[in-house]
Amino acid sequence: MPQGNDYVAALEKVFAEDETSARKSLAAKKSVKKSVKKVGRVGFAAAPEVQEFEAENYFDEEAAGNNGGKSTRRLKVYDAKTRQSWFVDQKTYALFSKRNVVRTDSYGGLVPIQDKTTDDKTFNEKYEVEIDELFEEKLDDKVAPTFIESNDEIASKTGGCSKKAWRNSYRRLVVHVTDSKNAIRFSRALQIQLDYLMAHESALLGDIIKVLDHISDDGDGNTPMSVKKRNLNVALTKALVNVNVGRILVANSGTISYFFHPDTRVSNNRTFNLLSGWQFSNIISPIAMFTPSENFIGSRALAVNSILRSFLGPGRFLTRLITGGREEFVVDDVKAIAQNLAAETTGFEAAMRAQFGNHAGRQKVNQFRIENRLPTDESAVRSFIGSPISTMVNNGVVHILRALANHWEGLNTIPFGNFAHQRMEQLNVNVILRFHIPFVLMTLANLRGWCSWDSMVLGPFITKLMNLRPTDTMDPANELLNELNSNIVDNVCGGIFSRMEPFRRWITQMRVANELIMTEKEKVQTILSSVTAGIEAGYKLTKTVDWMVPDNVTMLKYVVQHIKLDPAKKRLRQYNGDRLVDEQTGILFTASLDRITEALRASSFNELMPAFDMLTKSNKMSKTTIDSMKENIIRTNGEAGTDMEINNNLSSEMISSLVSLLQQDLEQRQKLYLNDHVCKLALNALRPRDKRTLLEMVQKGYENTRPAQLLLRRTRTLLKREVRRAALDRQLTLLSKGEITNNLVEDEWYLVERMGDASGSLGIYQYRTSRSTTNDVLFIARTGAEERFDRTHYQFRKYVPIGEAIVRAQKAFMVIELDLLKRFAYASYMEFSDLREDLIKLQILSGVNCYFLDDARLDVLSHIKNHSSTQVSWRDLKPGHQYFVEQKPYKYELFEFEEGMDLDNRKRYFKTAPQNMIVVGGGPTGLLTTLHSLENCLRSGGTMKLYEARDAFEKAGGTYERAQVVRLDSRWVRMLRYHLGTLFEDVWIPATEETDSHLGNTLPTQGFIEITIKDMEAIMHLEVSKLWSRDLLEIYARSSANFDYKKNVMTKQGNALKERDLVKRRVDPNGEPSEEFHTWEVVQLIGNKTLSPDDMTPGRSYNVFSRDQGGLLTMELVSADEGVFDFRSTDEGLTIQVTRSNFPSVYAYDPKAKGNARSSFKTIVFQSVDLNREGKLTRYEVEFASIMNESHIMDVGQTNIAFASGKPAVTKEHLTACPYEPYGVSCIQG
Repeated sequence: MPQGNDYVAALEKVFAEDETSARKSLAAKKSVKKSVKKVGRVGFAAAPEVQEFEAENYFDEEAAGNNGGKSTRRLKVYDAKTRQSWFVDQKTYALFSKRNVVRTDSYGGLVPIQDKTTDDKTFNEKYEVEIDELFEEKLDDKVAPTFIESNDEIASKTGGCSKKAWRNSYRRLVVHVTDSKNAIRFSRALQIQLDYLMAHESALLGDIIKVLDHISDDGDGNTPMSVKKRNLNVALTKALVNVNVGRILVANSGTISYFFHPDTRVSNNRTFNLLSGWQFSNIISPIAMFTPSENFIGSRALAVNSILRSFLGPGRFLTRLITGGREEFVVDDVKAIAQNLAAETTGFEAAMRAQFGNHAGRQKVNQFRIENRLPTDESAVRSFIGSPISTMVNNGVVHILRALANHWEGLNTIPFGNFAHQRMEQLNVNVILRFHIPFVLMTLANLRGWCSWDSMVLGPFITKLMNLRPTDTMDPANELLNELNSNIVDNVCGGIFSRMEPFRRWITQMRVANELIMTEKEKVQTILSSVTAGIEAGYKLTKTVDWMVPDNVTMLKYVVQHIKLDPAKKRLRQYNGDRLVDEQTGILFTASLDRITEALRASSFNELMPAFDMLTKSNKMSKTTIDSMKENIIRTNGEAGTDMEINNNLSSEMISSLVSLLQQDLEQRQKLYLNDHVCKLALNALRPRDKRTLLEMVQKGYENTRPAQLLLRRTRTLLKREVRRAALDRQLTLLSKGEITNNLVEDEWYLVERMGDASGSLGIYQYRTSRSTTNDVLFIARTGAEERFDRTHYQFRKYVPIGEAIVRAQKAFMVIELDLLKRFAYASYMEFSDLREDLIKLQILSGVNCYFLDDARLDVLSHIKNHSSTQVSWRDLKPGHQYFVEQKPYKYELFEFEEGMDLDNRKRYFKTAPQNMIVVGGGPTGLLTTLHSLENCLRSGGTMKLYEARDAFEKAGGTYERAQVVRLDSRWVRMLRYHLGTLFEDVWIPATEETDSHLGNTLPTQGFIEITIKDMEAIMHLEVSKLWSRDLLEIYARSSANFDYKKNVMTKQGNALKERDLVKRRVDPNGEPSEEFHTWEVVQLIGNKTLSPDDMTPGRSYNVFSRDQGGLLTMELVSADEGVFDFRSTDEGLTIQVTRSNFPSVYAYDPKAKGNARSSFKTIVFQSVDLNREGKLTRYEVEFASIMNESHIMDVGQTNIAFASGKPAVTKEHLTACPYEPYGVSCIQG
């Protein structure tokens, strides 16, 4: 059924159920004169008096456990009118059967789909079943800890005892007050934060959520509550050590009811009402008071507080204490004609208080409310999710109920959900019933006035709402909605139609949503079942990796040592083609001591000075020796001599000390996993200016100054992240190594290693064939290149694609967001008991980032490109089947293959036409379109091209300068998270000990992120460059391409033409002029001959290429003396001086060549795509200057063009992929 008809079908089903229920109720009233005797139920209070029941078989896990594991079933009985349910035994059921009980068939719910196939042969089913065995064999997973551990405590000289004290106090308080109701509420608040944490922090928070779920599971009768709380105590102890997780726990502690639950207040409303009416009730309001309003029965307190505010004066502490912190509240201000605009929804109210103080800030908010009247419906909905009672009281109950009903009806009706994917606007029926409906009922009863019905009926019903547990269907939620609609709404609304009508409409839409989500659930199950191995592997990885890092002092020490010794190691890394040190493995090749000596003596004194400083501080070398060597160098060569080669001034004893120092440093680093490569990654994550400052200060001995310490602490924070990524890399590398084998299977993947080399494998290769006459083995690399290895020197190990499996699971997390979260929140699917565990694991897995997984993501794309599932060999064509043949570049024709058909084996054949794509525009939208569409292009056998007018890809992103701040919705977040990997974590995920992320800002409760456009473009440009380096796509910088949507043609300036471009020219395949356009390919750009320094003649003019000016300048050679050349430009007023070593590109003077670098080309060579009359391809040359300013029509063939430059145009001929404003993006500043 089309998605647009799902709402109609669900609504019809709800109405049919209502009609059936009404008929049954009427028939029961007519046929039954006396009610059935009350029957008790297991684990609940006594059942109500009923007339008709339905029963179903229900598998009881607890009873099965007590019965030796045998299948044990109890009967679940339903009240046909209220849908209230309870369990009965067989004896009780026999009694019921005599009382006109209708028994239905056993209902087992949806069966999870177990299809574990994928599109790639690389991830076949055998890897799915080996995950558990793999972890047990490689990592001894059987002894893995239940709760992971990390050490992220902020180092501070003071406050150590106080930190432990508040942690212990907080932990004890949470453990003490946590019951099943608090556990389920606390866990739902914490799970929202999983998206914006590092991997180990998500795992820590996941442990707490798992324990809280165990506590909230009332059906688990085998585990005492004391044991569950003990587990919670352990999980909190380990989690509170981490700063970020501890901050999240404290920030969400407001969801816990520390004294009384809402159902307790309603059930004992008389007592709480008396407490609320006390004169100074605000002092005890957090404990006992109902929410006040202008219609509240205890309004005496409001009147007294209003008098006290005027008497005591605004802005004072005593006033805030006695009157509950409210100063000049809107209902107390006669000038406030707007009724309580919920400005808190946007953070405006908090911002005003923070900027102007409590009193003045509230005055500003009141003014804002007066000027803007009532809020929009979406604003009211978001405010309701965060604070339901205050939103209803401040904005009016009727207005909020109508807004909620309209919002739910809108989302249920619209097939593609809301525009912004705002987390607070997405639907979640169980959360609404469990956490929000109780407060709605309390507010309505509060406005109506409390009565005995509330304590007898409403209180127990709220208890049912709060005890709603995850199940595999939405039946329990529907039962509660039916009871709410039939028994509660009329009384709690006091018979007021303006309240009842929107409330009932809202209930109807929740029932419709329940029907719709069951359809969506099947799709989620399909996605999850296809990546089961990846989910399990990724989650087990987080539980088995050693997340511990060295202490803060040790890390700072080795960062300083790295900076001081790096200049000396730099010479050893590559000296005259020899590698004398391997920083990855920590090996200093001391066997080549002579070469090490030569390399060190080729260094300058200033390069070795930081190392000399370390030797003097460790008393391994006297400072006098260093000073005398420096004086000798200066005496011989002057001050500049310290930057020249040190040569024989470095004695053998000094060399021995330096080698010993370097060897010791490398060995210690390997033990702590703090090798130089990891330190460099942390330093490179700093801002370039900060990095340069830190290097210079440490190398000059100023590491103990305050600025240096500040930068060192920042580096240490980044180093912790890099150390943990390295731990993930090591673990994944270990898990991906299979056993060594000589029985190679065609098309399988293997790790190739040098025999006797412990440095690691050469890479991952796909086996093709072996020669029987030699020991050569032919492999295909990830890039598609062929390589041969000799069996006598190399060994082959099976490759387990665990990294690729995890990456595909991470992609599933993105797909769920893009395809299925258009109406319902991710958390709404987590309310299904059979999906909750996998969805939490998948959410935790999405935050696992390391360089191994980044490479795996690229490897998957390379594999897809080299093994297209749509391209077929001409030998494999089957008679009677239809195929596409590539007649010309990007042009395909459909034909039906018949036996004996003459085929051209030089052409390519496809099952479906390849989907080629050109993205015009390299801004945020164009870059993300390129990243996200690439895989589908490659999978279909097509190509991806990115045309960018700027030269960002030639200047390494230096042209990105737009500073507007944009807010991105959750669809952008999911796509960026998957496609960027570690880059996303660097920018948007706060590092340990940091409150905010490095460059961006995150809003977890709303699902948004924020960043400046230039920073977002820079990181996306970096990822696209990686794909470009793998030859996965083509990039054309300074393309000057434009798409005319009215004429449906793409044009390009002649000076922007590149090789392999297809253009239409009025020249036929024979090279003769024609009235019609024919396609020609640019096969070569022949440049002008550059002149050497010996060709220079003073006094003549030349065209000189200037990188700073971005083109050719007309310059006159003024002088050329002793290899120094002076050029002067009369037009630009520029003078440059160059030598033979840095001589620029100089061309013979051409007045037409001024200004553009591409004018350095002399001619352009075109080749026809079609054969000429002689059966060959015609070539001809054209002067570049004659076409450089012409506009050429590009022949894109059957290519999809995404024009991602500027605002979308209004057109009837083409598909507009987004509205006038960018889809999912909003500019909030600039």
